[in-house]
Amino acid sequence: MTIIVDKKVIRQDPFLRICMKTGIPLSIMAVISLWIGQYAGSMALGMLFVFSTALAIVIGLAYNIRFVMLSIREVKRQQAEENSKR
Repeated sequence: MTIIVDKKVIRQDPFLRICMKTGIPLSIMAVISLWIGQYAGSMALGMLFVFSTALAIVIGLAYNIRFVMLSIREVKRQQAEENSKR
């Protein structure tokens, strides 16, 4: 009994796609605002970093939770399919 979860199929979920398309640019913006804010001494960019980092962490957490939920659902589906063959 080998259960294989196809990650490429799971990543096609619309919610996961939205999280990827928003979370990755947001985290890049957070890192850039940190570097520029530190170099320029700008307090506004520091606040932008804090806000965008918190938002990126929340989006990343939501992505991970949804990915695990879909993986578990796929494993249960495969187990049920295998049990019905017996």
